[in-house]
Amino acid sequence: MLYGVLKFSDYPKAKVLKIDTSEAEKLVGVYRIFTAKDIPGEKKVGLILQDWSVMIDESETTHYIGDVIAGVVADTDEIARKAIELIKVEYEVYEPITDVFKAIEAERIHPERPNNFDTVKFTVGNADEAMKKAKYISKGHYETQRIEHGFLEKEAAIARPDGKGGIELLSQSQGVYEDRRQVAMILNLPEDKVRVTLIPNGGGFGGKEDMTIQGHTSLFAFLMKKPVKITLTREESIRMHPKRHPVFMDIEVGADEKGKLIALKLNAVGDTGAYASVGMKVLERVAGHAAGGYFIPDVDMIAKTVYTNNIPCGAMRGFGANQVTFALESCIDDICEQGSFDRWKFRWNNALVDGLKTST
Repeated sequence: MLYGVLKFSDYPKAKVLKIDTSEAEKLVGVYRIFTAKDIPGEKKVGLILQDWSVMIDESETTHYIGDVIAGVVADTDEIARKAIELIKVEYEVYEPITDVFKAIEAERIHPERPNNFDTVKFTVGNADEAMKKAKYISKGHYETQRIEHGFLEKEAAIARPDGKGGIELLSQSQGVYEDRRQVAMILNLPEDKVRVTLIPNGGGFGGKEDMTIQGHTSLFAFLMKKPVKITLTREESIRMHPKRHPVFMDIEVGADEKGKLIALKLNAVGDTGAYASVGMKVLERVAGHAAGGYFIPDVDMIAKTVYTNNIPCGAMRGFGANQVTFALESCIDDICEQGSFDRWKFRWNNALVDGLKTST
């Protein structure tokens, strides 16, 4: 078995002018160095949108600091890591777009679609009119941060040729069928030529839904016709895999004099980072779960998913509901304080029961 190590971009947004592997190739124990030019199939993959670059080629622009420029396969992980340091990359460095609100109006990160590439709306009744009848209103701006999953086991994978023109992948992911589909795309193979075995993965929580090293491990093993293992360091893991979405929320909640919720308005913007991952589904749930477990008859909710040059954001426990619940429950606490309502009783009185409609 040989060992692979990945060379990551030095900049979140930079045009790769030249990749010089000559010094790395001279190192004893190095078998081969791979770049995007070696990919036989699709150069981009993704869970929903096919936008995630497997490797960034010369003349292409990086999207975040976890983009892969090259890969080294060597006798040991240690040798491969020494070789990575010897690869020289020339860049034309650009200013990254890191502010999600500026990104909405900024130059496209992916030329094929706008940065605000998905907007979801849920509207029931007339929240503006209903809000005029509210005795108590809580209105505010709430923000949540990008969060690392912190799973105990870092990403690791082994791939080996199956002797029949296909590949077998031992994966630490959260989706063997997604791995198979995307690895087949990269290798230009039919899916039945890719076999993925899920190894118990030491924690995931959403952070291992997207492809990280599975594609590279499979690519290197397939082209070299030898077993290859890639294991990320903790720093590489944090640099590469998607996080929980930071969501910026303007929310308004209204209740009548008896403490019954009557209206809700939400405008949310989520920073999905450099690649879509499952971002639009997360923001769909931000809007869809904005009313929480309560009956609110009139709602007007909008959530936007926006590209930036930050580390991508995707699935994490709660999947958008956590972020918006923080905003909603803060508003409910505020209304309880305004009207001297018991915080538990107020929630009990407004809870959904059989026969009532959810906000969606």
